[in-house]
Amino acid sequence: MPLLAPTLEEEATMRELLVVFQEGFDEANITVTVNGKQVHRDLAVSTNPLLGIASEVSVELPAKGAQVGVEVTNRGLKAITKVSGRPKSVLVSIEDGRLLMREGTGREAVL
Repeated sequence: MPLLAPTLEEEATMRELLVVFQEGFDEANITVTVNGKQVHRDLAVSTNPLLGIASEVSVELPAKGAQVGVEVTNRGLKAITKVSGRPKSVLVSIEDGRLLMREGTGREAVL
């Protein structure tokens, strides 16, 4: 049976976002949420000092914007950012004891 391409309606309802965990992660327990719903969880994530990357994950977003949240549960850190339009990636790092999130270009993927 041939594979069917997604319909325009299906393409319009969901899109992918790459969440890239960069500097500052050391045995971090990470939870990623989209609009308050948990979509990914990872344990013991640490930044590779040579790459400056700890991990990356691709999550699905609804077409009409979303709030993407990241929580480092074993360090009590949490951040939420609103994404709209067609964001390619969100970059997450821990700097000066704070969890920072910013929109990326989508070209940051290494792993």
